[in-house]
Amino acid sequence: MAHNLNFNESKKEFSFFSTEKAWHNLGQIVTGAQTAAEAIELAHLDFEVKLKSLFIDKYDSPLQSELVLNPKRLQEHFATMRTDTGDVLGVVQKRYHIVQNKDVFSFFDNVIDTEEDAIFETAGALGLGERIFLTAKMPHHIDIKGIDDPTEVYILLTSSHDGSGSIVAGITPIRVVCNNTLNAALHGLKNKISIRHTANAKHNIKEAHKLIGITNMYVDSMSLVLNKMHKTYISDNVAKKLIEQVFQSQKEDSTRIKNIREDVWKSYQIGVGQDNIVGTAYGLFNGISFYLSHKNYTSESSRFKSLFLTSENKMQKAFNLLQTSL
Repeated sequence: MAHNLNFNESKKEFSFFSTEKAWHNLGQIVTGAQTAAEAIELAHLDFEVKLKSLFIDKYDSPLQSELVLNPKRLQEHFATMRTDTGDVLGVVQKRYHIVQNKDVFSFFDNVIDTEEDAIFETAGALGLGERIFLTAKMPHHIDIKGIDDPTEVYILLTSSHDGSGSIVAGITPIRVVCNNTLNAALHGLKNKISIRHTANAKHNIKEAHKLIGITNMYVDSMSLVLNKMHKTYISDNVAKKLIEQVFQSQKEDSTRIKNIREDVWKSYQIGVGQDNIVGTAYGLFNGISFYLSHKNYTSESSRFKSLFLTSENKMQKAFNLLQTSL
């Protein structure tokens, strides 16, 4: 399936919920969850994962006529398996520690306790359940003076059960007009926390609520910088040069890199919400973000991973380069 959302066979529903239509209109549309436990239940993430031993076939004799099957247990690797479906989610090393969905999402109960108006907006699982995610909208937003385009502020939490990545919690601004993830980190501001699957993971999750304490600082700082960007004029030549710097390739004359740069330029010139901001540093920053959020991905899974784990590097580079024009 292109969308790659997990389908819960026992409940005959996709493991996803949202407060509005999303992801090809799949999953459950709800008014919102009040606790992490409710979010887990609505998104059908109430499953557990266990480590299972791995075995390889070993033969006692080198002679083909006397081969005797003798499975050998691997000592350094284990499989992660869902206990409800029996699906194998991945292969991990011995030092890997499973962090159950309920323990990962308990982080958000601190969010709700701290921010009374915060609300869970989406939660779900990808593939067989190897990656899970949850977003909560915070009671903050970023305003650009003169533009009716408020930027909502979310906290996104994601984890995996296949050994492919850490538990990650980060502050993410979303443009309401086009649901466009910016994923830009400000200078000197830590807007993302990564927690490895180790023995200390549960303790570190409890400490991760400190991320909430910097939300107001993030909003204030982002508002200041983006408003300054909106007042800063940049020429077409400067904009094209910056796009070339952000989207680089070892083969600068390749058709692929040229097409990418042309698509980014179009996003800057005629993307959603660009009418009144073309010609400004903010407009270029927004155009690059629009391209990264709306380019053609091979699947919704690759789109999700790119937005949260890859595209932010390009957004950071664009953000840094644009600072020189302020």
